[in-house]
Amino acid sequence: MQIADLKLKTPFIAAPMAGVTNPAFRLMARRGGASLVYTEMISAVGLVKSQPKTLAMARVEPEERPTGLQLFGSNPEVMGRAAAIASLLNVDLLDINMGCPARKVRRQGSGSKLLESPELALEIVRAVVENSKAPVTVKVRMGKYGNNLREFLPPILETGVKAVCLHARTTDQGFSGRADWQAIKELVAWCPLPVIGNGDVKTPYDAVNMLKETGCTAVMIGRAALGDPWIFTHAQEVLLGGEPTEVSIAQRKEALWEHMDLARQKGGEGHAVHFVKQFMMWYTRGLPGAVSFRRTAGPSTDLDELWRHTEDFFANLEGLQS
Repeated sequence: MQIADLKLKTPFIAAPMAGVTNPAFRLMARRGGASLVYTEMISAVGLVKSQPKTLAMARVEPEERPTGLQLFGSNPEVMGRAAAIASLLNVDLLDINMGCPARKVRRQGSGSKLLESPELALEIVRAVVENSKAPVTVKVRMGKYGNNLREFLPPILETGVKAVCLHARTTDQGFSGRADWQAIKELVAWCPLPVIGNGDVKTPYDAVNMLKETGCTAVMIGRAALGDPWIFTHAQEVLLGGEPTEVSIAQRKEALWEHMDLARQKGGEGHAVHFVKQFMMWYTRGLPGAVSFRRTAGPSTDLDELWRHTEDFFANLEGLQS
């Protein structure tokens, strides 16, 4: 796949996710085979005001690239200024979020609320494209109640954006309910730009099926990658006609340790404890004794204690296997 001059090795991309896709997660996804990763949603206002938290979220490590920075906002002037700043950072493309269904985002007139204001959305896209030195893409969903993209997107496609990502659910669906892959197929049929499909990709087989059934250029994988950074490599294995390589208990333990260490390196001890508790649940999901482990490890207040509980949990699993 290619977006402007950016060539991607595989069609499997890690989705931007608020509160999740920090530097540690992005590095794990890249090591797991994601051809492109994204920052969390970055506030245009926060970027323009140089708010420390926003600047930290926008920081990209050289080893994680290619990386996209996803902007959200509802003011064309501010979005343009933010695009100028963002494109000078260590990023390979800018993505405009016009698909987030979260109420706090929609209340600001941002995210999927822009689907209800086509003229404002067009102004925003123009401002970002005009001020960005990096390629610009847009991420949308199907509208509030149904698919209105045939009316909404054509003017936007003429601004100079380089690709469109469609989350195939309505705003009211949020992140639940069945994604309508037919909507992706319909968009592919008339959209002259690369289309990235998103929604209901839970397994490597789903990722490949989306490619084949819709004709989309690439597939964006979100929640299925939580605790499973290998899903991107596994999808590529399936695409090439093979089967996903089995991940051993030892490999899962090593990945959890690697993710914990990256979280500490990138965010410091205190910052890491919060995120480690979060992704401990992901990496141990479905394993025997995982619920008890999370209950025991949950009250831990430092990484050393968390790691001791983790060592005990995996030692017990390895004992059960032997």
